[in-house]
Amino acid sequence: MRSFKLLTQVALAATLALPFASPAAAQSGDPLKIGLFAPLTGNVAANGTRFRDGVQLAVEQANAAGGVSGRKLELLVEDDRNLPKEAATIGQKYASTPGVVLAIGTFSTTASVAAAPALSEAHIPQISPSSSHPDYTKASEYTFRNVYRMDQVAKVHADIILKELKAKTVVIPYFQDDWGQFVAKTTKEAVEQAGGKVLLLEPVAPNARDFRPLVSKIKSLNPDAVFLAVHYQEGGVLTQQLRQAGLKTPIGSPDTLSNPRYLELAGESAEGLILYTEFFAGDPKNKAFVDAYTAKFGSAPDQWSARAYDAANVGIAAIRRVAESGKPVTPQAVRDSLLNGPAYQGVTGETKYDAQREINKIPTLLQVRNGKYELYKPN
Repeated sequence: MRSFKLLTQVALAATLALPFASPAAAQSGDPLKIGLFAPLTGNVAANGTRFRDGVQLAVEQANAAGGVSGRKLELLVEDDRNLPKEAATIGQKYASTPGVVLAIGTFSTTASVAAAPALSEAHIPQISPSSSHPDYTKASEYTFRNVYRMDQVAKVHADIILKELKAKTVVIPYFQDDWGQFVAKTTKEAVEQAGGKVLLLEPVAPNARDFRPLVSKIKSLNPDAVFLAVHYQEGGVLTQQLRQAGLKTPIGSPDTLSNPRYLELAGESAEGLILYTEFFAGDPKNKAFVDAYTAKFGSAPDQWSARAYDAANVGIAAIRRVAESGKPVTPQAVRDSLLNGPAYQGVTGETKYDAQREINKIPTLLQVRNGKYELYKPN
């Protein structure tokens, strides 16, 4: 697994050529700006557009309720394509834009870390809805996340494999980046600590479509289960090709396959998949959010839109606390309010930051049944 040192090197390489600029102070009464950056194009665009929609809904709801102490919120949106260099450029842009008091982004840890130097230089807090690598929050004192860390859910992965899929042996194809390598490593450790055996860790290249060599390798190993530590694009195609090759081996995954696009790509081959998430649209307590989101965007929200919605609302609540205190709403004040604020009860659970700007969330198991995600019910 590549370390935080390498993640930092990627960030530095992406930012060294960019001149830092100090943001001009926003005038009292001007809109308070939230800068979102997400992969709106590229291999995880479906997740990025869900991020955008979730944040947009949160901002519009806040403005409809009167804004923040009479001031409107203004949402800025940029496409980072899930590329560190693009994220670094956007971080610099937001850092030099007057009135930006909060940044939300981005999808991958590597891209999020790339944006961190410019944002932290400007004292702008950065909330990532999905950067789950433990090293993300080491990038600066201004990085926050709204997702569990991957090392925290390694035991969940092992439980899915050993208890729910009833496997003793497993193969783990993993996405070829820092996140995928870390998931593979920690899942292997958790499985083996619990008495299972990992027969194969195999990297999957971004945008890969022909998995016949990997499928042949998996068939020859004859594992009890397959655990797909990949994203929906690659996961959907790989799932289909596994089933087309005649493998009836049960499949599990992290939350990355909790995306309607995965179901479209995998088709009937997705049936039986067991995974986890922080958010389930069918939960009655999420009805108000689900109804509002569906009315606006024409489809039900998934965990990516829910995470971003909560990230935005956590940030808006921090901005509101500063404004209501009578203090100037500065990025630094918003950062301190985030760190020291009360727990926020959202659609993905409770968000309360500790001293390391980490949270603790409880995942929920789902299973694909009849082409839909449903709450998992053990047989």
